[in-house]
Amino acid sequence: MAKILLPLAQGFEEIELVSIADVLRRGGVQVSLASLDENLKVRGAHQIEVVAQTTIQEVSLQEFDGIVMHGGMEGVQNMLKSSTLLEEVMYFHTTKKLIAAICAAPLVLDHLQLLSKDFCCYPSCETAMKNTSAKRLDLPFIFQEHICTATGPAFAIEFALQIILILLGKEKFDRLKQDLLVV
Repeated sequence: MAKILLPLAQGFEEIELVSIADVLRRGGVQVSLASLDENLKVRGAHQIEVVAQTTIQEVSLQEFDGIVMHGGMEGVQNMLKSSTLLEEVMYFHTTKKLIAAICAAPLVLDHLQLLSKDFCCYPSCETAMKNTSAKRLDLPFIFQEHICTATGPAFAIEFALQIILILLGKEKFDRLKQDLLVV
C-alpha cells in the first residue's frame, strides 16, 4: 500500500488539506496527517480545526512513498519555520520520492532551491520566489520528475487524483475519477 506524509501546519488551507487527504484515502493510499509540533489539534486558515494522528518528529520517513504539502500562507510560513519539515522534504528529494506542493507550498520548494523547472503555485506567490529563475505556469498542476506543483484550492481534487495516477496507476485513477464524478 502506498503511504503519504501530509504535514499539518497551523493556518493550513482547509479545502486543499481535506480534499487531498480524502481523495488519497479513497484511492487506497495510507495518509499520515502529521502536526509540525506537539499540538495535534491544528487550526486552519478559516478557523476549522483538524486533529493530526502524529507529529513530523515521530514519523519514520523510510515508510513513506512521498510527501504532499497543503497551501495557506500562514501554514506555509509555519512550514518554512520548521527545520524538521525542511529536512524531511530534502530527504524525499535526495531519495527521489514524490514531493507535491499546492498553492503557497511551492514556496517551501523555492526556499530549498528545488524549483529548477517551471512550476505552478498560487498566482500571488510567484513574486515571493527568490531562489529560482523558473516561471509560474498558468496550469492546474504539473508533474516534473518526482516533484509536482499545483495552483490552488479549486484544483485540489484533480491534484490528488494525479497523485493517485502516479502512485497507483491508471486503472485506480479512472475508477476513482468516475466515483467522484470528475469530468
